[in-house]
Amino acid sequence: MARTVTARTAAWRRRQAGVTLVELLVAMVIMTVITTMIIGGWIALQSSYANSVNQNDARSSARYALNFASAEIRDAQPQTVTTPPQSPITVAQPMEIDYYSSYDQPGTAADGTGTANLRLTRIYLNTTTGTLYWQRDTNGSGTWGSGDRTIVLATNVVNNTTANPNVTPAAAYTALFTYGYLDSNGNYTSADTVATANLAAIVSVTVHVLVGAQRGHAIVPADLQITVAPRNAPNG
Repeated sequence: MARTVTARTAAWRRRQAGVTLVELLVAMVIMTVITTMIIGGWIALQSSYANSVNQNDARSSARYALNFASAEIRDAQPQTVTTPPQSPITVAQPMEIDYYSSYDQPGTAADGTGTANLRLTRIYLNTTTGTLYWQRDTNGSGTWGSGDRTIVLATNVVNNTTANPNVTPAAAYTALFTYGYLDSNGNYTSADTVATANLAAIVSVTVHVLVGAQRGHAIVPADLQITVAPRNAPNG
């Protein structure tokens, strides 16, 4: 009889055997570690993808701004024909260039010249917002106003007049425009600012665009530049 009870007890115990609390805790810890690794990998993948998209967008934005600016500057022309010839450029500063142009406007000749719709135009950078603009004196007033046609060429532009700690590596001052001109001795030199009296001596303009994927954060910007010779410059 005792053997029968013992056998029944053993069988009952076998039927009741299961996962202990320690085993359950170990399984939970393992599952937590695996889940954390999966989530961490997914987040890293998403971040890498977002960075790639942002960098590609920055590069495309910089390329568009560069192409637009170079085409405009190349076909700039003087407001009037005089002797000696005038410069098509009226303002030559590090973050702004003003010039007369009828480029890509109705009535313009195939070579980009012609007086139809010739208007004062400028490309300038708002260094506070990092926005690069193209603006045209639509009404021909000779001044800039809220009614003038304005186009955003690029955002997150990190060119600045001071060292920019948000650029990796930390970049010193980088002018958006640098001008090559002939000095009084006929020697070629360059500067980021040209006085009004020397505008007619400009023979080239270098456009250097730095566009970051995210302004205000440490970034490696898309860095593009091109040197353009205004075809209608007096010494061009």
